[in-house]
Amino acid sequence: MPESFVAALRVVFPMALLMLLGAGVRKAGVVDRPAMRSVDKLTFRVFMPVLLFKNIYETDLSQSFTLKEAVFASLALVLVIFPAALLLPPRVVKNRAQAASIGQAAIRSNYILFGIAAAESIFGEGNIGSVALLGAIVVPLTNALSVILLEVNRSGRADLKKLPLSILKNPMIGATIAAAAAMALPFRIPELLWDVVKSIAGVTTTISFISLGVSLDLGQFRENRRPLAFGLMLRMVLVPLVFLPLSAALGFRGQSLCGLMVLFAAPTAVASYPMAVAMGADGPLAGQLVCASTVLSVFTMFCYTFLFKSLGLL
Repeated sequence: MPESFVAALRVVFPMALLMLLGAGVRKAGVVDRPAMRSVDKLTFRVFMPVLLFKNIYETDLSQSFTLKEAVFASLALVLVIFPAALLLPPRVVKNRAQAASIGQAAIRSNYILFGIAAAESIFGEGNIGSVALLGAIVVPLTNALSVILLEVNRSGRADLKKLPLSILKNPMIGATIAAAAAMALPFRIPELLWDVVKSIAGVTTTISFISLGVSLDLGQFRENRRPLAFGLMLRMVLVPLVFLPLSAALGFRGQSLCGLMVLFAAPTAVASYPMAVAMGADGPLAGQLVCASTVLSVFTMFCYTFLFKSLGLL
């Protein structure tokens, strides 16, 4: 299935070029890493939430969707992946900030930027309602779990009194609540205002990956090789090897299986980088995990797509 590989490459290649652009402008002295920290804050507080708002608000609730798929995905995240992401990294990596970045990388897949494009390459543009609906459920859930994970790893314990407020104050959670409220209104957002929302959301991917490129340091790749390898093993090997066969065994097929494949096998979400920086985790390691998992995903997503198509499951 060479078209599957080309489709994955079509998603990943622009991201790689944007990261190279970021590295290039840093080398040229146009911008430095300290200056990009302010951009990362802006991305975390404005651009990422607007992109999430747009994706949820645009979800077509009339599309066919099975509750079984959402329940399975939610239980897998809450009962298995989240505890593993919270408990395993601190046992392997002693640095608490690094453990937080690894845990977040394990739980957050690039569902919005990578997954939707991958699904469209398989089923065709505008024909992925079930995949989009699952994203509207699991993306806010993984955001909430990531906030909890980062908060716990930062302090070493969960302050049950402050944790709910901390979650609600997170911009990504606020965007989810705002999108749900907007969808409940008896009218649609005016086109003039919606054009502004789309314009802001449209720059998110570009800014995020350029910022990643600015932050990259090959020397730190070597220094972080142990935590980086462990994080990649969790995100790109253990999670898909456990949950993709289980998804197929439970009878998920077509778009339902595709949505779960994206959730469990896609690379780490680019949003994990600015969130790691903003919440006191290891920002450079978080960026390295995004970059390395994105490159690996060209091959892994091709393999999973080829296998499921060959078996007639997609």
